[in-house]
Amino acid sequence: MTITHYVPRWKRYLSLRFLASKVREKGVVWCCRGAASRASLLLVSIALTPLAILLALARIRFIRGGNLLKRMGHLALEPDCYVKSGLLGWRLGYYSVLLAPVEYVVNPCLLHYWGSYIKIVNNPVLVKLLRPLENIPFLQYSTSYVRFPDGNSVKIIPAIYPIQAEYEAQHGGRPLLTLSRSDYERGWRCLRQLGVPQDAWFACLHVREGGYLPDLAYHSYRDADVSTYLLAVESIVERGGWVIRMGDPSTKPLPRMDRVIDYAHSEVRSDWMDVFCFSQCRFFLGTTSGPFNVSFAFGIPCALASFAPMGHGPYSERDIWIPKLHWSVSENRYMTFAEVLLSPLRQFGRTEDFDAAGVSLVDNSPEEIGDLAVEMMDRLEGNLHYSVEDECLQKRFKSLLEAEPMYGTRACVGRDFLRKYAWLLPDEAS
Repeated sequence: MTITHYVPRWKRYLSLRFLASKVREKGVVWCCRGAASRASLLLVSIALTPLAILLALARIRFIRGGNLLKRMGHLALEPDCYVKSGLLGWRLGYYSVLLAPVEYVVNPCLLHYWGSYIKIVNNPVLVKLLRPLENIPFLQYSTSYVRFPDGNSVKIIPAIYPIQAEYEAQHGGRPLLTLSRSDYERGWRCLRQLGVPQDAWFACLHVREGGYLPDLAYHSYRDADVSTYLLAVESIVERGGWVIRMGDPSTKPLPRMDRVIDYAHSEVRSDWMDVFCFSQCRFFLGTTSGPFNVSFAFGIPCALASFAPMGHGPYSERDIWIPKLHWSVSENRYMTFAEVLLSPLRQFGRTEDFDAAGVSLVDNSPEEIGDLAVEMMDRLEGNLHYSVEDECLQKRFKSLLEAEPMYGTRACVGRDFLRKYAWLLPDEAS
């Protein structure tokens, strides 16, 4: 298992390289003002130490996560892992507090649903009063989903997969979140206005593009073209379903299609309608993007295509996925699954990392994505059959994936994808 060391925030702030970069980026005045603000906050925190010790003994912890409030995927996944790890007894039981000023919350409706498990504080006055306590290290609990906090340990290891696997084993995968009756009713009122009949079923489609977070261009390796999903959309419509295309107005518009709602470009977009759609669809169809985590938290099956990096995968046994293939530019060939999954390529998280390694990621074809959607629909209708050969192909792929045990997803790789690319798997003898 690969272990990476986490550099505490205070050490980063004190490094000369960090300080020099901030002076160049923000200017001396901004840096001095920030330093004075942090110094005053430190003094207040020191003065509050006796109170903080009492709160710590009472097992009160402030939830912290780098992008917890700012990104939809983080806001869905981090609390999910945190709550489930507590239900499994993998951490101490805490009275959890999350300071969440409304202006920093990407989706207030989704945050509200976590209020059943975590005390959410968004009153501006209370947030200011409690912020000094939140900054005291021994009152903090990190929910970063790439880290499994363990006392004072700074080792970073993936937490999602073992937590979900054990949770499904003990609790049958029962989702933590359930849509309220009021949100259900107003969501369907909205869909009816868009022409969707009350008795219809629908799938949510979300394909990651670069327009929503242009400052995260280094994650462009996760992007895909929504047009490659249109064959899958047609398959859903042919089976009697509707498709609600999710996202924001920066996404590429869909062509006009029967029983397809381009919600991303509609005037009804809202935080609560996002949650309604992701939580009430029959299944989610998309890419490696944050929104699929919302469906996951509500127990909705996910069919994910053009998934990257290959060494991860979705989390639940309800899910199916197909990864992007890796093309060796220098050797002008596809890399085998073993070459990817038994190397650092399996965990690359930046586009430039793949570029530097001379690797180009190849999106799944429309036919491959269409097959994935059909497989999910057959599975949900109870009409799916896996042959002995299919089970063997799954095991051969999973054996490579589980070379890093902490990344052992319970989700299956698409049946037809593995049949097509069986030649990229090691033979059974090896």
